[in-house]
Amino acid sequence: MKPIVIVLVVAALVVAAMAIVYLPRVLAPESAPVNTNQELIGGQKDVHGCLIAAGYSWCEPKQKCLRIWEEKCYEAEEAVLTEIFSSGHNQPVDQTYVTVVRVQDNFASGSIYFGEPGGEGGGFLARLAGKNWIVDFEGNGSVDCAKIKNLGYPDEVLEGYCD
Repeated sequence: MKPIVIVLVVAALVVAAMAIVYLPRVLAPESAPVNTNQELIGGQKDVHGCLIAAGYSWCEPKQKCLRIWEEKCYEAEEAVLTEIFSSGHNQPVDQTYVTVVRVQDNFASGSIYFGEPGGEGGGFLARLAGKNWIVDFEGNGSVDCAKIKNLGYPDEVLEGYCD
């Protein structure tokens, strides 16, 4: 191949590479307006800044966002309610699993099961009266929402039970 042809081929490759790199900048300059107010999909956060799509929710006692399956939020409440449910159902404490999902103004909601993970269980609604927890509902049936609301349960705690 002649030296002039080699020079022309190399020059054409350099021009093509420059066009690939610089042409988009010429056609869409950085000064063009960009919509930075558009929220990213999956980027929704709750009022506390917890990333909802990633499974985070606000834990009031710990004052932080967490995933309840990774870190317990209401450890003290869960320990007491575990004792209540285990004795009430004549089940061993180590086979009684309570997860408190919401607590507000001394009212709690969550789930409970017995035995191996995925065992028999359901939901519960409980309230703190003085120093004692009272279970007002447990199971998988329908909730008497009028009765529960008359006990003072906040709407946030009743989410999923009395919507």
